Amino acid sequence: MPYKREKNFLEVNDEYNLMYLLFLKDARVWNSTGQYWLGDENTRRAVALLNGNVDDALKPIRSENSYLPKYF
Repeated sequence: MPYKREKNFLEVNDEYNLMYLLFLKDARVWNSTGQYWLGDENTRRAVALLNGNVDDALKPIRSENSYLPKYF
């Protein structure tokens, strides 16, 4: 009997798949500008969507606590 895999949460819900890709893109942008804490936050949200945890991924980002000025 051939193995049939179940569809992933992101394969079933297209709107969350787009959000997942946006979180990954934002993480790359933040990491490339030296804002690693904001990049980690976006990566954490992308992983939460990948696991199907929508509530954790949609919490408001408290970016004022994580932003580090590049030039003092």
